[in-house]
Amino acid sequence: MVTVMEMAAHFGLKTLVGSTKALEKEITVVATDRPGIEIMGFFKDHEFARISLIGNKEMAVIKSLNSATLYKNFKLLCDPTAPGVIICQGLACPPELYRAAKENDCPLFSSTMGTSQLSYELLDYLGYRLAPHTDLHACLLEIYGMGTLLLGESGIGKSEISLDLIKRGHRLVADDMVNISLVRGQLIGKAPDVLQGMMEVRGIGVIDVGRMFGINSLKSSTEIDCAINLVPFDKSQPMERLGVRNDHIEILGAKRPLIELPVSAARSMAQIIETAVTNIKLKEYGYDSSYEFQKRFMELGRKTRGEK
Repeated sequence: MVTVMEMAAHFGLKTLVGSTKALEKEITVVATDRPGIEIMGFFKDHEFARISLIGNKEMAVIKSLNSATLYKNFKLLCDPTAPGVIICQGLACPPELYRAAKENDCPLFSSTMGTSQLSYELLDYLGYRLAPHTDLHACLLEIYGMGTLLLGESGIGKSEISLDLIKRGHRLVADDMVNISLVRGQLIGKAPDVLQGMMEVRGIGVIDVGRMFGINSLKSSTEIDCAINLVPFDKSQPMERLGVRNDHIEILGAKRPLIELPVSAARSMAQIIETAVTNIKLKEYGYDSSYEFQKRFMELGRKTRGEK
């Protein structure tokens, strides 16, 4: 949820019109509008839930119309249900627009930002704020440029393995809890504000990763590209030997590659995770080691049987 007041504060907009009640209205859609044809009186298919931006093009239309027509059309544009109108580029507010917004208690703002720039940044801001969200008990690191979730039951060693990966030059995004948003098809993960840059290590307590390993060991957020599930090593359970399985994890309806890795004291988990992430990257670039191995094995079998 995001209110008109929160949006205005984020972009430093100057409020020209808007009561407290009007500024508390919720913005419900990730969209903006350039209302040139509406200013001319054409409101068919106009979406009142969108924020309207007025720039130089709209001002050119405004200058071509008489005051009575402008006031009538601005009364429609400034519908009481609309989230507001923003005049961009520091342009002067037309008196007809101010009057219509005042009478309908429709939020009216002024900004020095360019119209296209503000439109783009508004879409980015609303895209994140209105995106589906979830929280996941996991660690999130950027490993070789890939956002990698480390999953596993409590006590499996996620934080300790993450610490080894940080010491090897990879970057921490979140430890223990990850806030995840689905923004335009991308899964974006970050740490809760109170936990950002912090890590809990059993036996030591909470450490400040940025202070201990340098600011370059941290990243505020990253796209989630893959997930690794850490499980206790159990020799009685079958393990993947060839890597032909293509498992996925589904988060907020988006699927990402998932690898299950057994954890034991004898295994260098940081190196194994680096290898796993590298293998996922190779698959994305079109090279599948397991497929290549099977291909070689089949070719060897044909040669053994004397086949061409």
